[in-house]
Amino acid sequence: MDKEIKKINDILVNLFNLVLKLEEEAIQEDSSHNVSIKEIHTMVAIGTGRPKTMTHVANLLGINVSTLTIAINKLVKKGYVKRLRDEKDRRIVKIGLTEEGVSAVNAHEAFHSSMIEEAIADFPQDELQQFIASLDNIEQFIMIRSAGYHKGAGSSCMAPIRLGVHQLPVPIVQAGMSMGIAAGRLASAVAVHGGLGLVGTLEMGHRDPEYTTDRLGANLRAVAREVNKARDLTAAAGGKGLIGVSVMWNKPNAEKFIETAVKAGAQVIVTVGGIPKDLPKYCSSKDVALIPTVSSKRAASAIIRAWSQKYNRVPDAFVFQGPGAAGLLGFKPEQLDRAGEEQYRIMASVKAELSKLENCPLIFGGGVFGKEDAIKAYQYGADAYLMGTRFVTTEECEAPEEFKKLYLNCGENDVTIIRSPMKTSVRVMRTPYACRLEEDGTEDYDIVEAALRGVQGDTDNGLVFCSSDVGRINRIETVGDVFREFETLRK
Repeated sequence: MDKEIKKINDILVNLFNLVLKLEEEAIQEDSSHNVSIKEIHTMVAIGTGRPKTMTHVANLLGINVSTLTIAINKLVKKGYVKRLRDEKDRRIVKIGLTEEGVSAVNAHEAFHSSMIEEAIADFPQDELQQFIASLDNIEQFIMIRSAGYHKGAGSSCMAPIRLGVHQLPVPIVQAGMSMGIAAGRLASAVAVHGGLGLVGTLEMGHRDPEYTTDRLGANLRAVAREVNKARDLTAAAGGKGLIGVSVMWNKPNAEKFIETAVKAGAQVIVTVGGIPKDLPKYCSSKDVALIPTVSSKRAASAIIRAWSQKYNRVPDAFVFQGPGAAGLLGFKPEQLDRAGEEQYRIMASVKAELSKLENCPLIFGGGVFGKEDAIKAYQYGADAYLMGTRFVTTEECEAPEEFKKLYLNCGENDVTIIRSPMKTSVRVMRTPYACRLEEDGTEDYDIVEAALRGVQGDTDNGLVFCSSDVGRINRIETVGDVFREFETLRK
C-alpha cells in the first residue's frame, strides 16, 4: 500500500507542476497577449460575462481587495480590464474584460480544452467514465479536508461565530418554526443561553381575532409583537445571544415580513424556500445579518454572485438544509435517498465555496439532535447547528400541549415522505391526511393550510412537520437542558 500511496502522491504533484508549466509556456508563446499566469487567472475569475464587483472577484481568487486592486490597475493599463459604474447605483464600481481581455481568456480556455481532448483521445468509453468517477472522488476528498482545515488548531465544535456585526456566543440556532410554534418566549430562551432564537413568520397571526378578515395584517402584527417580546425578555435576563426571524422567501409579501421584523429589532434574517437573490434590496442595513438557506453548492454560488454584482454584499452566513430536516425539503423525492447518502459531501462542497469569503459561517440543519451529530457535522465544515424538532418539546415552546404530545408519541416508523405542491419532498408524521396524500401521490393541495390545520389539532385533515430524528424524543425538557448537553463540546 505504501508504494501505491507514494505513486499517487507523485502523480498528483507532478500533474500540478506540469500543467502550471504548460500554462506558462503557452502564455509565453502567445505573442498577441502580454500577460502573466497570475493575470490570466485574474481575468478568468472576472469572466467573459457580466461585470463583477471587486469583492466578488477577490472572493473567487481567495485574496483581499487591496491585493486585487494592484493587479487590476496593471490589467487596466495593459488594456485587458475596464472599470464600470453600476447602472442602478453609481456608487458601485464593477470590473469587466475588454475585447483584448476576452480574447486572452478564450485563448487560455482553448489551450485547456485542447490539452484534455488530446489526453483522453484514446480512452475507451467505459474506462473514461471510471476515470472521471475516480477524479471526482479525489476532488471530493480534498474538498472535505479543506472544509475541516479552515477551523485551525485548537478550535472546537461549540466555538463562538460572527454573524455580520454580531457575535453569537454559542453556535446553536433554533429553527424558526411557523404558525406560532417558535415565538417570542422560545426564541428568547435560546438567546438567553447564548444561541440564536428565530421567530417563525409564516401564519404567525392565526390566533388573532382579525385573522380571517385581515390575514396579512394579523400576521405582521404578530411578528412585530413576538420579536419585540423576544428582545425584551432576552435583555431583561441579560442574554448575550441573538434574536432573528425565519421568512418564507417564495411566499407573497416576504419583503413586508422582513421590513416588519427589522423595524421590531430583529438582528438576523434567515430565509427558507427559494433562492433570495434580492434579499439585500429589502434590508440594506449591515446591522442585520442576512442568512439564506440552501441545499447545494450551486444555490450558494448563485446567491453570492447575485448579491456581489447587484448589492456589493455577500451573505453573513448560510444554512445548509440536509435531507433529514422537517417539513419542506430542497430535494425532489427521487433525489432524497442519494442526498441522504451524500449530505456530508454536499455540505463540505458548500463549505469550500464559503471559504472563499472573509467570514461566512456554515450552519447545518436537518441532521442535528445531540452532540454526536454536531461532532460529525463539524468534521465536514459546519460552524453552527440548527435544530427545530428538538426544541418543540421544550417547556418554553409555545406549541399547544397536544401538539407536543404528537412528538413524544411519534416513532421512527410514524414518519413519512409526501410530495409537495412544488414537486419537492415533505417530511411529516403519518397523520390520516398525510397517509391519504401518500397513497394518492397527489401534489394538488395547499401545504400551508394543511400544516395550519395540523398545528390547530386537526390531524385528520392536517399535516405535522417533523425531522427524521423525532423518534429520539422521549421527554419534555427545558431549553437549558438542551444547551447543557452541548456544554462538554465547548473549550
